[in-house]
Amino acid sequence: MGQNDSRKTLQALFEEEKYDYIYIPRIQRDYAQGRIDKEATVIRDNILDDVASGKPLSWGIVFGVSEVRNMIDGTTKKCFIPIDGQQRLTTLYLLSLYGEKVHGIPFGYLQGFNYETRSASRDFLTAIAEYWKGEKNETVNLKKHILNQGWFLNYWILDPTVGATLNMLNAIDSRFRKAPGVFHNLDRISFEFLDLKSLELNETLYLKMNSRGKKLSQFDKIKSEIDKILPDDIQDYDSEFSLYEKEDSYLKERQERHECPTFADKWRYCLDREWSNLFWDRKAHNFDIPLLAFLSNWLIARAGKEYPYSDNLLGLNYDDGNFFLPWKYFGYLLDANNAKRYLGEIASLLNRLYHNRNNGIVKELISIPKSYPERAFKFGLLSYSGNDYSSNEFAEWKRFIRNYSANTVSDKDTFYAYVNRIREDFSEHSTEILPYLASLNKEKVNEQNMQLAEEYFKATVLLNNEELSGIIRQAEEHPILNGRLRPLLIDGDKFNETTLRKIWDNFRHWFGEDGKALEFKDGDEESLRKRSAFARAFTKCIVRQNQLFNDWRVLDFTAGTLKDRLQRERFNLIFRTCLLSESDNLDDIEDLPCENSNEIEFIQAKETLLQAGIIEGILKYDVGNRLRFRWYHNSLCFYPEKGRISEDRIGIDRVNDNPGWDRNRNQTLKYLQSQSYIIDATPVSDDESVALWWGNDICFHRSDHPEITLCWTSDYNLGIINKEYQWIKRRVLVEGKNLNFMFGTVGKNESIIEREIGTLIKEYLQEQENINE
Repeated sequence: MGQNDSRKTLQALFEEEKYDYIYIPRIQRDYAQGRIDKEATVIRDNILDDVASGKPLSWGIVFGVSEVRNMIDGTTKKCFIPIDGQQRLTTLYLLSLYGEKVHGIPFGYLQGFNYETRSASRDFLTAIAEYWKGEKNETVNLKKHILNQGWFLNYWILDPTVGATLNMLNAIDSRFRKAPGVFHNLDRISFEFLDLKSLELNETLYLKMNSRGKKLSQFDKIKSEIDKILPDDIQDYDSEFSLYEKEDSYLKERQERHECPTFADKWRYCLDREWSNLFWDRKAHNFDIPLLAFLSNWLIARAGKEYPYSDNLLGLNYDDGNFFLPWKYFGYLLDANNAKRYLGEIASLLNRLYHNRNNGIVKELISIPKSYPERAFKFGLLSYSGNDYSSNEFAEWKRFIRNYSANTVSDKDTFYAYVNRIREDFSEHSTEILPYLASLNKEKVNEQNMQLAEEYFKATVLLNNEELSGIIRQAEEHPILNGRLRPLLIDGDKFNETTLRKIWDNFRHWFGEDGKALEFKDGDEESLRKRSAFARAFTKCIVRQNQLFNDWRVLDFTAGTLKDRLQRERFNLIFRTCLLSESDNLDDIEDLPCENSNEIEFIQAKETLLQAGIIEGILKYDVGNRLRFRWYHNSLCFYPEKGRISEDRIGIDRVNDNPGWDRNRNQTLKYLQSQSYIIDATPVSDDESVALWWGNDICFHRSDHPEITLCWTSDYNLGIINKEYQWIKRRVLVEGKNLNFMFGTVGKNESIIEREIGTLIKEYLQEQENINE
């Protein structure tokens, strides 16, 4: 370094600047880079990573004031008092201290640095420089070793700077105990140095500013790091700023005067002006967080799924003012090979947003996304290669992006798959997306993504059929379709638009313009008829187990559930079949056989639903559209997800080839009805031939003994209960008999169960007679 070079090393402050002593004054805060909180730990790890690299490092600006100080021992020393840079100087000093003590690499100025924030800090640093010999007990870490030294005073550990210093030394020891080469050239770590006294500036102002202790924001830190890597190229950057120059004559004038010639100059100029204004948050009175989130979210998408810090960036909560964003999350991507390209992309994006600042979409684009689909939508729109967001071309691109993102992106994996396709296949065609998609349909591209295949087909129709074009655009805007029209278009394994008009008319008839036409209306018979008709037709078309048992609300056709089902390929044919019906009641829909005849429970469940009056009996109650099939005691039960109320449940018989597994409660209760038993539960259907009742446990009695209440529970025990709904205990233990008046019904047929009930009643009556005697 030349004599007038402002770059300095720690050693140069002593040897070139002739300082005898560097100290941190009382006004400064404690040493923070050795703290153990999350942010300090990451910063410390980053610093040691940089040191380990062996590369030349610039640690930014260090400035302060010098003074000549009379020391206690009568000597006079030239001192430097840091105002900004104390943390970095302290870390560099500790590296030098460790290198000399442990690896014997001389620094020579161990007594020339100290903290005078408190006496404990000062005394500790004086002692460790004088008394610690670099030895270490291998069975404990360095911090514990120093704490156990005779010269260490116990009260020192209460000082925050002492604790932080020990933590940093411990971290240095863990990383570099066996790496002496790291310390051979600590002069590779330099900083920009300013002595305010030598510049004849009044240090009082700086001391006052610094004493406020205002913490740098995450944005300030990231901005500072980006400043270091901004390209200084004069050429090859006109396109990134051309839009801005059209809007800002002063920037153009500055360039003509050669005052803003490089990319770095232009970046700083724009960031300090209109870029920041774009992101200004009137409520929070800042732009930092929205702008930082914008940079982060663009880089997340560009970095790719395998980027080592993608999960860290994706997990940032910008609503929390304490979110932590270290530079390495960006710096790993913005290295020497990539910085120029990615920063150029960001500059071009920001200038495009500024160019379209009066378009309402810009506010949406710079808002912070809350989900993967929203993140995908924003990335897709920002990938538009044109400049005018008010053009028809952008409107077509927005339509495509909305359809594609909403119907394919749900998590991290699908997000990155989408990002790759946008970047590799579609972005360069964004200003002519409709013809391009139609060309892919014409070429019969073997597209595995069904939403994209649909977009290729729809593009052809949009360009060639004016009447159906209007229907497609209208249908895509329907709240429960959300851009996915396959149930209206796909016929088997091919798209077919010829029936679109009829299907669309029926779609609006059954679901309404808002998708809510089939929602429950208390006491509305017409609403019940319509809901029941569609639910019955839909159930008839179910042929696979995952169309019924996949935790669906089976008979729910409210807007939310309809939207969910319309998003799933497994229901395409069902919706299409129902919406092509010629009948007002859909009674021309045939009951389709199940595809797998071995799925006995599924077949029996579907048959149960399609019994006369069952669907109507369920849907006449508000709870009806919340019922799902669930397994309960090895049998199917029909009840809501929070079905704690036993009356909301409906048990389904399970009858197999193996009678030992039979759960035949409904079938047996129907038989018992024919044998003078009365069921004390509400039937699901008004049709007396149907055996299905509401209730978790079903109570019944024999007509000749109305005082005896029998209960058949959901876990398939049957017995006698009292008025408090408790099993009646036997008064006397009968050998070989259950202590309760009950038995298990699984595996027993109707006649056996009837005999067991008869025995229970007979024994109970006999015991009651014995008691009365």
